[in-house]
Amino acid sequence: MLSVLSCADDKTTFPVWEYEGERGEDPENPGEPEEVGPLTSIKAIRNPERGYNLESNYFSHNLRNPWHNVSFPSLWIPEIATMNNALPDSLTLTQLTFYLSDFVGKDISQGAFDNMQRVFDDAKELGYKIHIVFAYDYDPYATDAEFEDVFRHLEQLKPFIRDNIGIIDLWRMGFIGAWGEGNQSPMSTDWDNKTKLVKGILDAYPDRFMALRYPSHLARFIERGLGDEYVKRVGYTNDYFTASEHPAAPGNDYTFGSADYAQVMEKGPYVKVVGEIPYDEDTQWGLDFLISVPNSIRALKEHHYSAFDVTQNNALNFANWKRYELTPAALKEMNVLFDESYFRNDEGKLVARSAYQFVRDHLGYRLYMDKEDSKLEVTGGELNYDITVYNTGFSTILNPRPIKLVFVDGQDHITQIVDLDDVDPRTWQPCDPRLNDFKQIYHNIKGNVSVSLSGKYKVGLWMPDPTDELEEIADFSIIFANTEIIHTQKHRISVIGEVNF
Repeated sequence: MLSVLSCADDKTTFPVWEYEGERGEDPENPGEPEEVGPLTSIKAIRNPERGYNLESNYFSHNLRNPWHNVSFPSLWIPEIATMNNALPDSLTLTQLTFYLSDFVGKDISQGAFDNMQRVFDDAKELGYKIHIVFAYDYDPYATDAEFEDVFRHLEQLKPFIRDNIGIIDLWRMGFIGAWGEGNQSPMSTDWDNKTKLVKGILDAYPDRFMALRYPSHLARFIERGLGDEYVKRVGYTNDYFTASEHPAAPGNDYTFGSADYAQVMEKGPYVKVVGEIPYDEDTQWGLDFLISVPNSIRALKEHHYSAFDVTQNNALNFANWKRYELTPAALKEMNVLFDESYFRNDEGKLVARSAYQFVRDHLGYRLYMDKEDSKLEVTGGELNYDITVYNTGFSTILNPRPIKLVFVDGQDHITQIVDLDDVDPRTWQPCDPRLNDFKQIYHNIKGNVSVSLSGKYKVGLWMPDPTDELEEIADFSIIFANTEIIHTQKHRISVIGEVNF
């Protein structure tokens, strides 16, 4: 048996502001700059609830795509990833819109719920989580849906959401207007009912985030009684990300220097922020030119994006990101966090990485263990652990996530598991959100356990999904970028070190 021994003077994790900025550099002796090699690919780490996402759309009543002559499972995750050259990227997210168009004026049928569950089950089997959108209008004014439909359907959807909460990473507000983006609908200006809708979604989706299309709308909801307990779970979905460079960007993109930009910069460290680039089209709203990569990275960093759609503008701007070289010097100039090991190839030489892969790997969280500053010590039958971790991602872990200390024998069998109940990885911010200086901060996991084991064991951290449904599916656990990984059918464990009892 293992028991955690509490220490009155020790916290398992500390507030981020107790840590100072960058460490391990001597500004007095910078040395000669190291030559940087050519653009080199780096393998993606498969981690849940972050990264690039795919987009998929179906009518709930027949699982047909609204704009293509196909039905599920065509134009589904493997096909969409292939179409967008994303199979090597180890993606784990899809934005999934279910159109309730057939149920205006009536209840959602059991057949529709069966259809939606079929898609959810398949996403789970593929190791994906979902950014869910419910909508009526697959084209502007395609239906005459009213709030009476919205609230009737929301009540019906609550049990479905509850039963699938583990597989849903984010709930986008949806329901109103074309594609659920809130425009081109008589419901768009009904602020009282829109406030009621926000409350209803968040009540049905506890401890997680809803995404709002327009930051300025949040103030209107607050005026109508949206309390702090709701506001703190309202994130943002920038469906017109153009690095502030499109003529139509003001009021649509979250443009540099605007009130929207400042609002998302302030709240972004604590909520889900996601986005998408417009399609490559020579139209009023299309984006048929290249936007600045440095300006794009600046917005992704300052707004703490967790996810970004890769299915729009794939052949133009994402293709350019794949050619665009980033180096440590360039990122330092942009004041962007990274770990130097990210730019080391298998031989340890410094190389360039593409902007596409850097963004892919730093959306959301990217966790490292400070091996030099982490210690495991055995005294009698007791293990003392002092582990330092840091995060170079644009954001942090945002949904609930347990963390467990595990002991693994020489055959990679888990022999003991200790719940670290006082550790909340959602506090593992990459930098101090109050300062916006984008300097690396460090987080400490410290304690001791009494162990009834004998022999040599590896000690690691296991960060499974918090739901019973997904806890023992390895792909839904979180791993560190720089540790040995023990991978079983049910677990992925980041190894801290090895001890003898």
